[in-house]
Amino acid sequence: MIILPEKFPQRLTRFDFSMRSTIAFIKIFTFFLSGLVTIALQSTLMIFTKGPKVLIYPLYYHKTLCRLMGVKVIVDGDICTDKNVVYMGNHISYLDIVTLGSVVKGCFVAKKDIEGWPFFGILGKMQRTVYIDRDPKKAEQETKMLQDRLAEPLPLMIFPEGTSTNGKQIIPFKTAFFEIFLNKDFKIQPFTFSILEVDGQNRVTDHLRDAYAWHGDIDLMPHLWSFAKMKGAVVKIKFQEPILSHLYTDRKKLSADCYDAVVRGLDLSADPSYVSSSTTAQEQERHYANNTR
Repeated sequence: MIILPEKFPQRLTRFDFSMRSTIAFIKIFTFFLSGLVTIALQSTLMIFTKGPKVLIYPLYYHKTLCRLMGVKVIVDGDICTDKNVVYMGNHISYLDIVTLGSVVKGCFVAKKDIEGWPFFGILGKMQRTVYIDRDPKKAEQETKMLQDRLAEPLPLMIFPEGTSTNGKQIIPFKTAFFEIFLNKDFKIQPFTFSILEVDGQNRVTDHLRDAYAWHGDIDLMPHLWSFAKMKGAVVKIKFQEPILSHLYTDRKKLSADCYDAVVRGLDLSADPSYVSSSTTAQEQERHYANNTR
């Protein structure tokens, strides 16, 4: 019988930590290097066109980033590719740009301050991201920017919550976004991000959830470094049937219907506290009793 030294598991742990750090460095270095290449190639392409063809490269670039970061995207439902389509859904992380961008060709709508971020702001422009100011005094100007982009026509991808969450709840949407769609021939397709697995764990605790979700006052680069050291994640994007905006004259009603559709698509089955609606009342009571002791 061989007895291993007591310190062997600690050495193994330190080795594993070192390997994860090395892999994280390679991932982030590759990300920034590929970003520089993307800026050079895409900016050259945009000299000749800013139409739908300019969105082809970002689609494959985001697919590559998903593989690099170990993020698997599961698509549930049909993605509408008709003209005048607008995608609206919940927002849980900067990784939403990569995951959604890997399955949908479109332009993101983001906060104006992101435009000034080093590297990331420029990278966003390569996908013709629309940066908007939330100052009410500039509402008319920002509305015109969105209308012009929709008229090109290029699909828009909007996160109407106005902020990100940990993915366990969806904040009521900012209704101002919806004014420009009233009595217009647009198809608004609701989508929902759900976290199914993080770092190889399919029981996603709040700690693991925060390793993927970027919300609150969490700093970007430490969060990116921490996630890069992990094995990745599995994310589901549920696409609902498109909502026809020409049927609406009230932006609050349109916002509410889109919000309800996004909420319906939320999958919390990976959360340890989740109880399936198919379980019996006794099983549910036993489950919650065990989790509240």
